[in-house]
Amino acid sequence: MPKASSTLPIHIRPGNLQTSPAIEAWVHRKLTGAFRRYGAKMTAVEVHFEDVNGHKHSGDDAHCVMEARVNGRAPIAVRARAADLYAAIDAAARKLDSALSRVAERGDTRARRRFRQERGRGAEASAHGDGEAAPEPTLDAANGRLVSDPAADGPPRAIIAGYGPVGRALATELLRLRVPFAVIDTNPSTARKQEGLGVSVLCGDATDPAVLRAAGIETAAVFAVTIPDGDEAVRACAAARMLSPNVHIAARTTFLSQGLVALRAGANSITVEEIATAEAMAREVSRQMASVGAAAS
Repeated sequence: MPKASSTLPIHIRPGNLQTSPAIEAWVHRKLTGAFRRYGAKMTAVEVHFEDVNGHKHSGDDAHCVMEARVNGRAPIAVRARAADLYAAIDAAARKLDSALSRVAERGDTRARRRFRQERGRGAEASAHGDGEAAPEPTLDAANGRLVSDPAADGPPRAIIAGYGPVGRALATELLRLRVPFAVIDTNPSTARKQEGLGVSVLCGDATDPAVLRAAGIETAAVFAVTIPDGDEAVRACAAARMLSPNVHIAARTTFLSQGLVALRAGANSITVEEIATAEAMAREVSRQMASVGAAAS
């Protein structure tokens, strides 16, 4: 019978070779790194063993095939032969890691392209604005919306999930733009503190359909997921998309791999912290180098 992992989706099929607990542990050890990096994209890995020469011994008797099942793609298969099974497993695991890396890199390239396109559209929209400064908003302490906004009595046009530094910065911008919004956060102390500051926070889980409905997801134009936990952010995207097929979901993720999962879960746009940080650092270093070059000349 094939051996199946209880912790990782690795299925070992020994073929005509006799395996052992040590061999199976070696397979798991060698694939741990690949699963740590790409596990969210994978559904299973099958590992096949074969003694290609049977009772006739030669230099490379042990044959190992590893086949990774990747979400939305054809299976990725690699092969390796070596003098013993341990060496064949080592070689196949290295090949599989390289193959998965190439797949992830192609996906990251597409995500970066979408990221830059979204940002470019946002910059173009800002450039075509009328340039007039918006008046300072006034908050209604009862519901966190603008007193002077004629739409303040209607449903929120935007929902912010997560009211940490990113969520608060977004709320400040929405207030400047005079856009009615609702806030969801799981921390009761945040809700109490913000209520004292004039912003009402719905205390609840943004992945809960009942909480999303209470916040107004079915009529909102934008759902901004600023939750720092990537897995929770993905679940919030999926829950919101199920309730509202037309809402624009903007998700914040730490890593690009999380952003790709969020897009598959229903997000329309992503802001990836590692990309934003890299670009900000590149601009700063370039500015410093330009200053050094100007001083030297």
